Amino acid sequence: MLDISVKYMGLRLQSPFIAASSGYTADIEKMIALARSGVGAIVLKSLFEEQINGEAEFILSQSSEYPENADFIQRYVTDHSIEKYIELIKEAKHKCGVPVIASINCFSQGKWTSFAKEMERAGADALEINIYSLPIAKYKSSIEIENDYKEIVKSVSSVLNIPVAVKIGGEFTNLPQFVSSLKSYGASAVTLFNRFYNPDISLKSLKIVPSHPFSGKHEYLKELRWIAILSSMLRNFDFSASTGVHDSNAAIKLLLAGAKSVQLCSALYQQGPFIVATFIEELKWFMEEKGFNSIDEFCGMLNYARIDHPEMFERVQFLKVAEKQK
Repeated sequence: MLDISVKYMGLRLQSPFIAASSGYTADIEKMIALARSGVGAIVLKSLFEEQINGEAEFILSQSSEYPENADFIQRYVTDHSIEKYIELIKEAKHKCGVPVIASINCFSQGKWTSFAKEMERAGADALEINIYSLPIAKYKSSIEIENDYKEIVKSVSSVLNIPVAVKIGGEFTNLPQFVSSLKSYGASAVTLFNRFYNPDISLKSLKIVPSHPFSGKHEYLKELRWIAILSSMLRNFDFSASTGVHDSNAAIKLLLAGAKSVQLCSALYQQGPFIVATFIEELKWFMEEKGFNSIDEFCGMLNYARIDHPEMFERVQFLKVAEKQK
């Protein structure tokens, strides 16, 4: 019998397919459907530091007569947001029957340590930290920015008994060194890569507008390269692939490169929760055709250290070659 289960951050998942953090994973009915479809785990919609601060600022802007209430309003909005999030964790744990991964989207240390502890007490099986703010401070060095990440990871992971994953973008100068440092500061996994909001310009209205929200079908190739490289360098550390996974072929390729799990987002919005069942069926077809009995037998078999020509993952410029690639 084919075994499609995987071990990710010490958690045993019934399949390698994870529902990525999004508005989709804030809806309990959609999460129940995902569990029935065979999803391995669910990353809940992030609790956003930026959104909490924005809501508090909006309330304050409506009543500027009492500036001394600023601290009270900030605490009230924060506590209310945490309360709602704790209830979401509890409900998902009770109704879904798969590992539930809480998610924090933050850009400063703040009170995230205590928030993370509350999420653990509510039953979260793991925590994914999504750290990012656009680096536009003219005199802040890249080392200082990386140190911000490390300190947040250290402060959160040091107080938790559940594993911590870090979701990062791909704009770091030296990813192997940076990811290795995240591991040393307490991370159990890294999710590659975060797909950030991008603005666009409307030529009709001459205003800034949101860009297309969904990923494209070839965006997974960036993850493919880096997971293949990183998984060969860092042992006892897990990688989850995110962005651009619209079909099972992309997912299988990422597993071959070394991903322990594959996160789905745009595919869920565009094709619905039961697309996970299709991914599972097609994964099993692949395994039967190639003679694999478990995912462990082929996970990482085509990473940087295991192929004859690892320079294929290093090349960054197009070269015209005489021999066609098969």
